[in-house]
Amino acid sequence: MAGIEIASFIKTVLPELYAKAPELAIFAVSIVIYGILIYKFYRFVAKRDVFGFDLDRFKKEKSSFASTFFNAILGIIKYGVIFPFFVFIWFAGFSLLLFFMAKNLAVSDILRISVAFVAAIRIASYYNDDLSKDMAKLIPFALLGIAIIEPNFFSTDLIQTKLNEVPFFIKEIGTYFSFVVVLEWVLRILLSFKFWVFGINKREIVKEEIKEKIDEIVDQ
Repeated sequence: MAGIEIASFIKTVLPELYAKAPELAIFAVSIVIYGILIYKFYRFVAKRDVFGFDLDRFKKEKSSFASTFFNAILGIIKYGVIFPFFVFIWFAGFSLLLFFMAKNLAVSDILRISVAFVAAIRIASYYNDDLSKDMAKLIPFALLGIAIIEPNFFSTDLIQTKLNEVPFFIKEIGTYFSFVVVLEWVLRILLSFKFWVFGINKREIVKEEIKEKIDEIVDQ
């Protein structure tokens, strides 16, 4: 009853607000939903350690051939089996965003830009998390700005046409896909080599663990 009375009051006192409130509410909620999705997406692609579950707890602590082999198998599972699935999500996500944004670009150019962008973010994630996050949110929020300022910019027919062309670039997509996976392997190897050569002190380990826990809490 209270809600009905409030609505009736607004309709009587502020008729313009009553008429436009539903449209404004839908517009605002749509922006928030998009923002939340992009927030989750760009933080996912920008994290150096992207796995939300911890396979490391299964690692063998003792230094032996068997434990080394077992740990190597876990690494292959993480970055040879599971990680490619993540690459597919990132590549598809940025490609779709560019399909909406770059309507004058050819599909081949969009795919090439998407994989280069994903690769650049992954490289940056091994240098600095903040830099990789800033890079990862560039295209999604640029698209949001275009959608708000120029809603008639997008053409669903053009998007459909471009999506229909994607199967003709399967070979190129496979090459791009492999490039990002191999790049991640190289980055992980270089990171391990860095820790092995220069070491990492206890304070740095604790600092990284605290930062990861904070990021997990924020993501939730």
